[in-house]
Amino acid sequence: MLNIIEFYHFGDITVVTDKSLHVIRDIVSFYKPYQFTIHSVHEFDSSPTMVSELILYMVNKLDITFTSINDKLYFDQDNILEIYPKVFEQFKTPKES
Repeated sequence: MLNIIEFYHFGDITVVTDKSLHVIRDIVSFYKPYQFTIHSVHEFDSSPTMVSELILYMVNKLDITFTSINDKLYFDQDNILEIYPKVFEQFKTPKES
C-alpha cells in the first residue's frame, strides 16, 4: 500500500497551522505555491462563502491547485465553476471528528 506522499515529489513545503482566512490569503500571496492541500474545508472556522472566496482567489488569481483530501475536493482552472456548489455541499454534511 502506497501513501499519498509517495506519488508526489515535494520540494519546499510550507506548513500553515493558522485557521484565519486572512492570514492564509496573505501567506499564499507571499509564497505563491503551485498547490495548497488541506485535510478538510471544515478546518476553516468560517462560512462556506468565505471559504469558497478564498479557494476562488487561490485558483483564479494565483493559479494554485486546491486539494481537500478528506472531502475529495480538487479545484484548478478547469473546474473553477464548481467551487461554490461543492464547498457548500461539504458544509451541509457534519464535521468528522
